[in-house]
Amino acid sequence: MYRTALLASLGLALSASLCSAADHRDGTLAASDPSADLNDVYLFINPNDASELVAIVTFHPDAPRDARFSDAVEYRMHFDNGATGGRNTITCTFPRGVDVNCSGLGGALSVQGGIDRTLSNGDLRVFTGLRDDPFFFDGPAFNRTRADLAPRFTNPGVNSFRNFNTLIIAMGIKHARLTNGGANPILKVYGSSNRIGDTGISAGHSGMWFDASNPGHGLVLQALGTGVSAPDAPRQMVAYWAVYDNAGNQLNVYGVGNIDGDSVSIPVSSDINGRFPPGSSASIQNVPFGTLDFDFTGCNSGTMRANPTRTGFAPVEIPLTRLTPVEDLPCTFFREGQIDRNGRPAVNTALINVIGPDNGLKNTYNQAEDIDSWPGLFQAEMQANLSALDTLDGVSGNALLPAATLASVLVDDRLQIDTRQAQCNQYLAVELSIAGQCGGRTLERDVIDDSLGAIVGPGVSDNVGLDDTFLPNFPFIGPPR
Repeated sequence: MYRTALLASLGLALSASLCSAADHRDGTLAASDPSADLNDVYLFINPNDASELVAIVTFHPDAPRDARFSDAVEYRMHFDNGATGGRNTITCTFPRGVDVNCSGLGGALSVQGGIDRTLSNGDLRVFTGLRDDPFFFDGPAFNRTRADLAPRFTNPGVNSFRNFNTLIIAMGIKHARLTNGGANPILKVYGSSNRIGDTGISAGHSGMWFDASNPGHGLVLQALGTGVSAPDAPRQMVAYWAVYDNAGNQLNVYGVGNIDGDSVSIPVSSDINGRFPPGSSASIQNVPFGTLDFDFTGCNSGTMRANPTRTGFAPVEIPLTRLTPVEDLPCTFFREGQIDRNGRPAVNTALINVIGPDNGLKNTYNQAEDIDSWPGLFQAEMQANLSALDTLDGVSGNALLPAATLASVLVDDRLQIDTRQAQCNQYLAVELSIAGQCGGRTLERDVIDDSLGAIVGPGVSDNVGLDDTFLPNFPFIGPPR
């Protein structure tokens, strides 16, 4: 009974993750920030020029026709040749969303110009823009596999991602620049996104908020723009709190304070001696009350700490829940720092936080920038999930490698490529020491079948063939659908 329940839970989690795609929407942080949500990384030697490494990273799952790269995100490709000082990064930014600047190796490699065209400068060329998503997978068939706890793929399968588009950054790099002139020919490569602006409280936090356990005390909040006359001034928020004094009389406090990322501290006051209109306003007195300190954890949740300076009132902390938004004013709540990362397909989606409720480990995985910390943080989690996933086809012990060994390989979530080899027809060729193959990941390679066969058991396949049409030359990925 326990095994059946475990496998059912396992199948549900795996289907939800893999049906999202190799790395599409893998974690709440990435899913809430589509322009920074990394889908896939592709890495191969240019079939037309063996001296050029092609590195492609895709962003924004199921991107609409008007999708654009964000001017508040850095898009990065990381290269490591294994030598001391051999880690290099090429970073692309989009200052206006329609222009791109890419630079690496201390500026020795750089291009800049418009999107939707190939930009070349010396040993680097770059194409950025909306393209057909080359990923392919049968999601509904995997759902049936999960429901029956046994492979239920049809032949042929159906590509759930057939009509998806994505934003791509395609780089063509003379690999001698990354390998110390060929002295260190094997590279480990992954992509990441890093948010550098537009973080924390946004205009969409404006609206009515309340304490769900004490709904008689409501707040009206409004985020203010800086204005044309003072564009560099701090952004501000107005708070109006309808509360009561200790005698049960209505007490309304209000004020304005400077926004600082996720937080804002607002000095507030209240009025006394007012009269109902047409009473004179000359008798009204403004009396300081203290401060209201807000910390937001999302678009619909936060905390308010009231710190009264007025006699007879004590400090209090109140959980806040959004009551109403402002019409046609969407809310965003982005975090500064690394949002997403990916090297090999489906590692985070299939091997992190597979069983049980979301405990935030997928977000932790995506935000982990220190490569040396990855084994300590994630290897045990991967091993446990690999052991469980091995039984999904009803046979234990038929995965590619023992769970402990496979976890030790996959926890270093970077694609590996041997730049001396022109042929790139075998996924994981470097890790498995397959002679004559570069490794990496080509656009044509069925990495889902590779992953299912390695993790669950040989012969497990979704039976989806390649149905994309690629270009014969750089950037290789076809136009959007």
